[in-house]
Amino acid sequence: MFASARHRIPLGLVLAVVLLPFAVTGQVRAADPAPATALDKLPVTVETYQSVLRLGETIELLGRSRAWQQLWNDPAVKEVRKKAAEEFAKDGNEGAAALRAFLAEPANAELPALALDAVSNEVFVSTGAGTGDLLSLSQELLGGARYGPAFQKLLGGDVDDPNLARIRIVLKSLSEKPERLRIPDLLIGFKVSDAAKVKAQLKRLDPIVTAALADTPLKGRSKRAKVDEDEFLVLELDGSLVPWEMVPIAMFEEKEGEFAPLLKHLKSLKLTVAIGVRQGYLLVAIGPSTEQLAKFGGPGPKLAGRPEFKPLTESAGKPLTAVGYTSAALRQAAGATAEDVLGFGEVIKAGLEQADLPDDLRKAIEKDAEALLKAVAKDIAKAGAATSFSFRTARGWETYAHDYTPPAAGEPRPLTLLNHLGGDPLMAAVWRSGTTVDDYRAAVKWTKIIAGHVEQVALVKAPDAEPIIKTVRQEIYPVLKELSDVTERLWLPALADGQEGVVLDAKWTSKQWHAAMPPADRPLPLLELGVVVGVSDRAKLEKALEGYRVGVNKLLNKAREVAPPGTIPEFEIPRPKVETKGGRTFAHYPLPAGLGVDEQFQPTGGLSDKVAVLTLSRGHADRLLTETPFTAGLTPFTARKAADSAFYLNWAGLIDATGPWVDFGARMAAAEGDAKKNEVTAMKVLGVLKIFRKYGSVTYRQNGATVTHSEAVFQDVTAVEK
Repeated sequence: MFASARHRIPLGLVLAVVLLPFAVTGQVRAADPAPATALDKLPVTVETYQSVLRLGETIELLGRSRAWQQLWNDPAVKEVRKKAAEEFAKDGNEGAAALRAFLAEPANAELPALALDAVSNEVFVSTGAGTGDLLSLSQELLGGARYGPAFQKLLGGDVDDPNLARIRIVLKSLSEKPERLRIPDLLIGFKVSDAAKVKAQLKRLDPIVTAALADTPLKGRSKRAKVDEDEFLVLELDGSLVPWEMVPIAMFEEKEGEFAPLLKHLKSLKLTVAIGVRQGYLLVAIGPSTEQLAKFGGPGPKLAGRPEFKPLTESAGKPLTAVGYTSAALRQAAGATAEDVLGFGEVIKAGLEQADLPDDLRKAIEKDAEALLKAVAKDIAKAGAATSFSFRTARGWETYAHDYTPPAAGEPRPLTLLNHLGGDPLMAAVWRSGTTVDDYRAAVKWTKIIAGHVEQVALVKAPDAEPIIKTVRQEIYPVLKELSDVTERLWLPALADGQEGVVLDAKWTSKQWHAAMPPADRPLPLLELGVVVGVSDRAKLEKALEGYRVGVNKLLNKAREVAPPGTIPEFEIPRPKVETKGGRTFAHYPLPAGLGVDEQFQPTGGLSDKVAVLTLSRGHADRLLTETPFTAGLTPFTARKAADSAFYLNWAGLIDATGPWVDFGARMAAAEGDAKKNEVTAMKVLGVLKIFRKYGSVTYRQNGATVTHSEAVFQDVTAVEK
């Protein structure tokens, strides 16, 4: 509305508004004492808590940055600002006129400053009693609504209208224990510098709210209420205000009054909305009563005293920017538990009862299904609480996230694959897999059991299928057994190190990647994807790869013999072209001639004594096999030797790799005289995007928790020399 298409702000400048608050250019007060926060006032029973701190300081840093000045003074931004000011000043703009009049009143003059102050120090959102229960109930209702009709059909029930059945299932679930449906506590807080001024402004709301409710069913439901010595403006609502007689609940009943207890409970629900100042915070509370307000800063243990926050106390003195917490109860309500898995046993049992199977077969399947579910359930750890906190540094911010779910067994080891990423890639993720030979054997065991039951059910339901089943058992199963043996005896032992990773880079270049594209003026980098795994036994890995090739070809031949003629084409996997050099083995399949791609394209598998790789080029495979120190330059990588996983993103490098392509595209699309102008604009946008430099995280185990330590680095734009 404020600018024509040619004056739109470049995307990079828009993104800069989001990124710039973290482009730290000033001195960080590392010795700043940790300020008192809502953690010291909220009760220990809080189920979730999220806060943002020091936004005012961040805004100050933003205002001093060269990047902000460049953005603010950009011609496109200036044009938008000019248009916006003109639009706001128009007499015919009723909304703007009302806002001007509002701000012109002396009593409202301090509102903008108070609003800015309210978000400058600390803003938090917390939920309390009832949050986990409501989440658990919601998941139960959603599951019933989604799968209930199908389950009813499975049980032989009559389901003419699935939508009607879904609603009835939800209502029936609620009516069984209506007390589970309750309004959880929600508290939103803003730390203020001048509580007296905020209280005075809130007093002005009383007549406004009273007048607004005067001609509505909510008349008389707002009042002033005291919480200790603090006054709050309170709006009290309840379920009787809802016109339940207009809701056709009766049409879902199978007998009259079936859902009457649920309706009674819904009418009795109470909702209280309160706003006021307490303990130096502007609070907005939503819940069944004002009880949560009394607990804020009241007697009793506080959230800050939870043992999960011990790492936060150890970081005292660092300029916190965010803190988060989720209780164990809420995380257990949100995730799958062992009880959830075991509950599937009843579903399987009910389905088998309708399957018309011989009793001995049905009982055998039930027994094995129960054993399988128990095996799965025992490996599901009970979720623990989770916390996180971030603090600003001289070059960005660091975050520690703690997950107190019992970690996996075994001691973490160094991720040596970090030194097989090519030094400083554009992006990489490395982790250690927990799959063992015993895990695989267990999976094979259950696969065999399930396959056996499927065969028996097939013979009961379709006796004519016996010849096909016999052929598959005699011809196909032996080959599958061979492939399984290769996995168990060769593949898994060869990769027992457990390290796996993916890496993205762009160190290869060409002026013409495909014959169909015009040649570029300068080399164009291209993204190159690689897969990296740690090797424990090179000889076994080589045998495993050949075993898979032979086994798959044998499986194809057997399948062609069993399948109708012509169904499976004549094809087998040939041996790749193999070269050994410097103790390394490289294998690839030549690309078909005539594709027109640069000859550097050569999907390659590479193998050394400790590492195996799969890449798009021979050069990339060689670089990844070479041990090169990882040079991310991020604190998490230098502070931790042993870890379970790591992630790295070199955003600035990715932008640099994009630059030549942007320039190439701008030159191709531009008219003769606009090429230079387009290039300048593109470089400005890319320069702003590079404010965000890089990000990395390392996950490890410490003191019974799984910890993820991450760092994001930002850098202001380069000063322009005069």
